[in-house]
Amino acid sequence: MKNSLIRVFTGVILTVLLLGFSANAQDLEKKYAPILGDYEFDLTELEMGIVTVKIYVEYDALWAYPGNADEPGEMVPVEGEEFAFTVDAGDQGIYELRFLKDESGEYTKCHVINEAMGMDVTGEKIKE
Repeated sequence: MKNSLIRVFTGVILTVLLLGFSANAQDLEKKYAPILGDYEFDLTELEMGIVTVKIYVEYDALWAYPGNADEPGEMVPVEGEEFAFTVDAGDQGIYELRFLKDESGEYTKCHVINEAMGMDVTGEKIKE
């Protein structure tokens, strides 16, 4: 009887936690919907070629995943700025990302600066 109660209690706690995480991820997807998607950057000047970066929500966080990287980087919002973020890439330094609107008011560009790498580039959102 005691083991059954423990299993039920553990199951209830896990369900509540999973539902909470799922709800938070859904809230983030709504909040960041205008900037989610793939962006293409021309990094030939840095000898990296053309790089596509996927911006997405997973595990209650916003992520940037460059196609040439081993793993994504978590995007941390810059306080007081809409759609501005930093990504700490360890040895590569800090990436600063700012999403920009086009003439029609849609977010279609992403400006990235990484002082340690000498990077200052703007990428275009790839239309779906």
